[in-house]
Amino acid sequence: MNYVFLKFFTVFFKKEEFSLYTDMYALSFIVIGFLSFGLENTYFRFLYKKNYNKEIVFSTGVIIQLLISSFFLVISINLIKYLSYVAGYHHHSEYFFMFFFIIFFDTICVLPMAWLRANDKPIQYSTINIVNILTQSFLMIYLFFYSDNMFYGGKNTLFFFIFRWISSFTDKIGYIFFSNVISSLVNLFLVFPILLKKVTIRKFNKVLAIKMLNYGIPIMIGTIAFSINENLDKILIKRWISDEINGSYSACYKIASFMSLYLRIFRLGIEPFFFKKSKDSDAIYSYEEIIYMFILFGLVFYVLICGNMNIFMGFLIDKKYHVAVSIIPIIMMGNLFLGIYTNLSIFYKIIDKPIIGTYISLIGVLITFLFNVIFIFISTDNSFMIPAWGTFTSYGSMLIVLYIWGKKQFLQFFNKKIKNIIMHFLFALFIVFLIRKKMELSFLLQFLYLIIIFFLEKKRLSNLIK
Repeated sequence: MNYVFLKFFTVFFKKEEFSLYTDMYALSFIVIGFLSFGLENTYFRFLYKKNYNKEIVFSTGVIIQLLISSFFLVISINLIKYLSYVAGYHHHSEYFFMFFFIIFFDTICVLPMAWLRANDKPIQYSTINIVNILTQSFLMIYLFFYSDNMFYGGKNTLFFFIFRWISSFTDKIGYIFFSNVISSLVNLFLVFPILLKKVTIRKFNKVLAIKMLNYGIPIMIGTIAFSINENLDKILIKRWISDEINGSYSACYKIASFMSLYLRIFRLGIEPFFFKKSKDSDAIYSYEEIIYMFILFGLVFYVLICGNMNIFMGFLIDKKYHVAVSIIPIIMMGNLFLGIYTNLSIFYKIIDKPIIGTYISLIGVLITFLFNVIFIFISTDNSFMIPAWGTFTSYGSMLIVLYIWGKKQFLQFFNKKIKNIIMHFLFALFIVFLIRKKMELSFLLQFLYLIIIFFLEKKRLSNLIK
């Protein structure tokens, strides 16, 4: 649905307006990274430890999250004028007011949604997410259509009075944020029965809470680092070049985020599985096969998106945003590096050493800052390529550092596959290079790539089907 609305937004908004929309989400993701305190991963880790009661782990985690989120909401609302002024939104402090509630509701929902994943309830999980996105979608359509006088139901209807109330304190960009507030509130309402049934003060364990925070804080730092890597470029381009360039960059970045969609789908199922599987004797073999197949399908996905980029661009974003199309292959490959890193990072988590991830994430952030400092000094209309290469280099470096750090300790199995993985990477990049040079042969080259991959991995693919 977000990709459906991407086309709508890029047609409906000017590039500088789209920049405001993406900038607010970029700022909020950094805040969410801090408020998460790594509790989702922490919950999965402690859930499968033998000496902890599952209900106590869940209650303790939720109460910690609720206290942190409530403290944030009270402080941020009291500082709203100052924060909106510093961020350059002194004329739209209502944006910040709405986002504070979005962040508050969403962070409270993190652990109940993780509980659904851990307890094998994908239908309930999906239903809640679908209701969430449909609520936001219908509300946005209602507000935008009323704002353009496309509804003619009269000015005395309840629908008109609701629209007039919302439009009295915000503008068209704010309609998106208000819709998000309501959908986040609906999300909280839908998971509330889980909180009501499973969470009690009596099940809060102080000693466990301290252990969970100690485990989660390094993950939190890594999450903040990831948020900086993902969003610093958009925050700086808006403030150092222009909203117009940032609008184009952000829209093209969303096309590149197709890879992130693949990573998210995979991550939702694999995280609880990895933690649960860690106790089994055949865990290493399972990890090896899963990660190898993740890389293989990720590269196939990369080739297909890059090979049909013109189709995706025309279908998903308006032509006026195509200025930054050159960042897409770079950002997509960077996101694939991140996905491989995320999967391999499970090994330092199951040996209770998340601090390793903190150090590596800080290396990634340092590289991101370096590229963005160079970008600030150059700051021309085409210098947006520098932050894109920064994302690629940051995630690539994190993956290399993790492999070098862990190959003698917990990634020995990965050494057996490294030659095949490098071969697949080089082959995929070679095919994409040929496609960009000979666009008229794009479909033929993609078909050839898929046939060769099928024959190279025929045995493994057939085992997967079985």
